[in-house]
Amino acid sequence: MSPPPQGWLSLSQARYALGCPRVSALQYGATMEPRSRLRHRQDPGGAPRFEEVPGWGGDPEDVGPQLGGGHEGLRQRRGQEENLGPPPPKAPPRPPQDPLTWFGVLVPRSLRQAQGSFVEGVRLAVELAGLQGAACCAARRYRELLRGAVTSRGDVTGRGDVTR
Repeated sequence: MSPPPQGWLSLSQARYALGCPRVSALQYGATMEPRSRLRHRQDPGGAPRFEEVPGWGGDPEDVGPQLGGGHEGLRQRRGQEENLGPPPPKAPPRPPQDPLTWFGVLVPRSLRQAQGSFVEGVRLAVELAGLQGAACCAARRYRELLRGAVTSRGDVTGRGDVTR
């Protein structure tokens, strides 16, 4: 089976094994962090490149914090003196918590298989996005070359088709 349908089947088997209340949205963590992100780059030739990168740590392309508010740490209360010293060093980024721990310590194998299937589905989606971008870039380049060949020969019908 392909990864996403197999993932849903494994997830339903885990719900059957543990019971519906034990495998539901109520067990999700209070703060969820992405385990992977999609990075988009443009090749010099114009073809888009997609890659999956770990979702933890700061990405220089990120505009701001994910949670909103725009402030890190505690707010300054009125009447308090401001600390004009150097800011404290930031802690090194840590990898996000494994989501399987939300469902307990001993999770069934079907739940681990479901996670693996969905991770594989994300990897395949990134690969397909890259292939689609490359195909679109190649088609665009082909149309440009065809248009250049038509204008250099000058034998175009009214519909824009090349005549022989």
